Amino acid sequence: MTLADLLRIRRWLLLILGLAFFYFYSGGGPNQGSRLNLDRAILEQHQLVVDSFQANSEDKAFYRGHYFCDKAPGTSLVALPALVVARAVMQVMGINPNSPPGVAAEMRVATWSAAGIPALLMCLLLFEWTVRRGYSPGIAASVALAAGLACPMWAYATLFWGNALAGLCLVFGTRSVDKLTHLTPWHRATGLAFAAGFACGAAVVVEYPTAPMVVILALVLVANLRPWRNHVRHLCAFGVGALLAAAILAGYNMAAYGTPFHLGYASVQGFEGMKQGLFGVTWPSSVAIAGVLWGPRSLLTTAPLLILGFIGHVIAIARRQHRSLAVLCLTFSIYPILLNTSYAYWDGGWTYGPRHMSNALPFLALGLAPLYQSLPKALRGLGIAAMAAGCFLTMMGVSVHGMTSYTPKNPLPDLYWPSFWMGLFARHTGWVETGGPATNLGMAFGIKTSLSLIPYWVATCVGIVGLVRSVKKNAI
Repeated sequence: MTLADLLRIRRWLLLILGLAFFYFYSGGGPNQGSRLNLDRAILEQHQLVVDSFQANSEDKAFYRGHYFCDKAPGTSLVALPALVVARAVMQVMGINPNSPPGVAAEMRVATWSAAGIPALLMCLLLFEWTVRRGYSPGIAASVALAAGLACPMWAYATLFWGNALAGLCLVFGTRSVDKLTHLTPWHRATGLAFAAGFACGAAVVVEYPTAPMVVILALVLVANLRPWRNHVRHLCAFGVGALLAAAILAGYNMAAYGTPFHLGYASVQGFEGMKQGLFGVTWPSSVAIAGVLWGPRSLLTTAPLLILGFIGHVIAIARRQHRSLAVLCLTFSIYPILLNTSYAYWDGGWTYGPRHMSNALPFLALGLAPLYQSLPKALRGLGIAAMAAGCFLTMMGVSVHGMTSYTPKNPLPDLYWPSFWMGLFARHTGWVETGGPATNLGMAFGIKTSLSLIPYWVATCVGIVGLVRSVKKNAI
């Protein structure tokens, strides 16, 4: 397949994935409100203290008489440039950025810039990476679609959370480290090494729990670039990039708390479980394991297709097919699950699927490539059917309630299915001060709620037909 053919496939993926991530908006809430509070404090008051906005969210830190955002600052910092532009546009249009409509608009912009776009880039990167690993463009496209649409990542791309952005940083960092480990001493890849180091460091600035994964990536790079004297510039560039990201986090902590080593989670309010172990992380519990892996809101329920990624990685290891990378991806699939099942608040609050293990999703998706390639041709149609079913399952959840509340306990039969078929979409309401109710582009343009998904379905069908025609020449 030529470069032009690959670009054509990428354009269809851009349409399908971009439409999915930007058509739906899952609304405001305490998690996203805490992040927006920090942005508003920076833009309106030029400070990191969020005293003026703390009442908007129950997620906050209290330190030395002041309130702060309790989250890692990376997601809020990434959204800042887009919010600056949005505020300028709103002022020209006569909209007060501090009014409820203005805040709702800001939350949408922040969500698109720090969640929707990163999720889109992550999926496109998975496509490119899978092709470069020697798989067909059809398989690579399936990996990208599975990572974005057949799992909870779709919901996280519609919320101002750090899951999608952290996923992008980890995928870029892992892909770059994998590429760097195959360098000869004469390759000029200093820029790639720097970008890889910065992406790895940025993952921690976005989501602190990614730190062990970043350490593993650094150790893999150091272990493979031997003899070290021949790769000094690559190792130094990686280190400088990582240190630059670390300096951003240290600078933020210093400005907020007076010390570079204090994290907001150390002063979080109202969540006593965070005082257990290391910020709430202790040991896996049987209740958490059941809830995360096979409960009504588990990985099995919300991402059944991606579970097969475990099998794919085992197949790759057994066949010595990108064996070291398969071991790394398998490790990155298991660690988030162990972390999630060891966390005091393992259920993740109001969420579609187990969000604390979201970092495993793209690496599980990568395992689908060797699995699909190993299937007999007679069974490959089942793989396509499983992909379609997984995407449809997630679409129901995202269109109905992408930030699912604690009730009902079993949302698939009790909320998503009946609401979807009755045309009751965007059911998340309230949270006026932190982004407002959920919506979709059809509703935003005045289409009746029950008919609001028709433009999405039509455009998606066009994209699917175009994608299928583009890969038809090659066996999937």
